[in-house]
Amino acid sequence: MNNFKSWAVVLTLASVLIGGMTMANSQDKPPLLNTPSGPGYGQTPPPPAGNVPPPPGSQNAPAPPPGSGMAPPPPPPVGQVSPPLPGRPLSGTQQNLPGNAVTAVATARKAKAYLTPGNVWIMTAPRGEVEVKVAIIYDGTAVAVLHFNPQDGALLPLGIHPRAFGVTPPLETIKRTLPSIVGGLEVLNGAEYREPENAWIVPLAYKSMIVAHLKIYADGIHIVPDYPANQEMRAYGK
Repeated sequence: MNNFKSWAVVLTLASVLIGGMTMANSQDKPPLLNTPSGPGYGQTPPPPAGNVPPPPGSQNAPAPPPGSGMAPPPPPPVGQVSPPLPGRPLSGTQQNLPGNAVTAVATARKAKAYLTPGNVWIMTAPRGEVEVKVAIIYDGTAVAVLHFNPQDGALLPLGIHPRAFGVTPPLETIKRTLPSIVGGLEVLNGAEYREPENAWIVPLAYKSMIVAHLKIYADGIHIVPDYPANQEMRAYGK
């Protein structure tokens, strides 16, 4: 009887420990930037709470200089964030943006553990070249794209576009290599801020090649989906 009680206590403690670890891991997982209907291509998602610049025309935006003849611009449409106008001084919030670069890289590194390979699809470029793409999935959503050589199935660094016409890509070979490639991705220690998108761009490398980027919102906390990749993957993914 005593042995039974001892085993029951051990199992209970193990369950509590595993549950606590699972909860801690889920709390450490960076949130995905979600919108009610998903913005279209070229739009910037609405900002979450965080350290992000106010849009021009809002109450917190700086007014134009006296005598400049500039009228305050109207507020941006819902679902879009307008960048600050050229020639205007940065607001206090915008001046604090560089500090979010460290947070953005840390967020990308946390998200790395949850990245998985997605579907493969074939596209035809405007000049007829065959392209092979694979989505990198985070929380069920494409957040980046890998490019492969349509002739031999090798992973390509960004910037190389093979001129392959009328070839049949080795999709099965590519699919077999995906788990090891995604598992071997490295988050580089740096981020580029893209003002029109109001987001940080963190490069992902594989064997010293930059092969993709993770987009982190301006607050440095939220993972931004790759909306065009999601559309292509759903339409052509295999």
